[in-house]
Amino acid sequence: MYLLVGLVVINLFYHVIDYTEKWLYSQKFRHIPGPPTVSFLQGHEPILFKAKQDNTLLEQFITWVEEYGETFKFCIKTRPVIFTVDPDALKQILSNVENWAKVDHLPNRALFGQRITGLYSILTGGGQEWAIKRRIMTTFFHKQNMSSLTPHFITLMDRLLETKVKPMVKGGNVVDLHELSTIIFSALPGVVGLDCPMGVDEPEEIGKRVNILLDIIPTQLFHIQNLKTYGERESNLKRNTIQMVIEMRMMGRKMVHEKRKEMEGWDGQNPSDDLLAWLITANDAAGLCDEEVVDDIMTVYLVMDNMSKQIGSLFIYLVNHPEIYKKMETELRDTPITGQRSLSKLTYTEMVILESLRMTPVLLKGTRWMKNDATVGGYHIPGDVQFQYSQYVLHRNKKFWPKPREFDPERFANGVPGVDDMTFIPFLAGPRACLGRHVAMISMKLMLSMMARNFDLTPQPTGTLPAVNQAMAVTRLKGGPFYYLQPRPDEKINGT
Repeated sequence: MYLLVGLVVINLFYHVIDYTEKWLYSQKFRHIPGPPTVSFLQGHEPILFKAKQDNTLLEQFITWVEEYGETFKFCIKTRPVIFTVDPDALKQILSNVENWAKVDHLPNRALFGQRITGLYSILTGGGQEWAIKRRIMTTFFHKQNMSSLTPHFITLMDRLLETKVKPMVKGGNVVDLHELSTIIFSALPGVVGLDCPMGVDEPEEIGKRVNILLDIIPTQLFHIQNLKTYGERESNLKRNTIQMVIEMRMMGRKMVHEKRKEMEGWDGQNPSDDLLAWLITANDAAGLCDEEVVDDIMTVYLVMDNMSKQIGSLFIYLVNHPEIYKKMETELRDTPITGQRSLSKLTYTEMVILESLRMTPVLLKGTRWMKNDATVGGYHIPGDVQFQYSQYVLHRNKKFWPKPREFDPERFANGVPGVDDMTFIPFLAGPRACLGRHVAMISMKLMLSMMARNFDLTPQPTGTLPAVNQAMAVTRLKGGPFYYLQPRPDEKINGT
């Protein structure tokens, strides 16, 4: 009896100490405005949980920004978190990668313990090794080099038009444009030296694997029961997906091995169109091994799907704006593409792409961990705290964007506002800005050109348009948008 009483007292004493420490920590942030908590122990979790259930999480943050300003505090249970879309604060956070580090628990680094992109990839890495790799890979992804590769991409698009696209739309079939885009963009690495066994011949197989991974990866953050929704017993799906990752990494090791043998006969200068050679060089310079090169191969294939999601988002908006599509279609059909110079003439097409990036950026939100004290958004904030920001929320801030919920490409008629003042960051900014932003814009324009020149596109009149999952950090589209594609007279991108 006395032992039981003693254990109860000890347990009570422990919780009193624990809650006291948490309360004292939270008081360090009491000068920062924010919405009232449900309770000290729950913080804002009940509000956030309901918003996730209703798929209005980011809309909730838009409401809080309007009420409490561009920088405010909310709480995950007892832990304060700083949210900001203040442009000056974002410039601080995205430029100072030493004090604002990526969080350690990024789900795409591993799948239930099986390595995917690892700790040092060009996307998720950090530290000195990442900085060395980033500096080298920036040369490969430079706008001038990507522009010089445009003829390669044109040839690929024409090839895929004949071998993949036309068979899919034969007879004016209804096509899922996200699925079609996935096939197209999964083939892109194959023309810049990332020659996997599937290559440009079976890009749909690469795309299928990538989409399975992108669907399963977030489930690690929740209970394994979430996997039941995929139609198999969760244990089998988990095992099969892990096996798929193992096979993809084995394929990557073979690619690296063969490329290293090829590079032995070189004079130390990498070709400008060989991505894998540059990845090997970058990892060697950082003192890393071939497993890290495989991490980067996995990363490239995962991020390639971002372009297909953006094309899907773009056509979701065009369903309700046929006049915008008609204007873009006319420009695309009147402008044969032979290289970067003719590609640069697609000014209205670029405006449409940029507006879709504003409305639904591929990266919806991000997280950083601030190590040391700093003044952010006009507030002194103690170190060792999580920061969150959201491109989705920033791009819908009426303080920076007039009529932010209207899809209006004309707002980009005089260039790209907001890049210098950090109010338009679809590709992020600073040292971690998207390396592939130039190839993304080039390849999206080319795909739109290929589609407009060869097909009449009509939205499917029935069916629900896919909604963005606001609980995810990256845009995910499930099912659509669906369009009828009616073949036109054969015409390649270059007009021949």
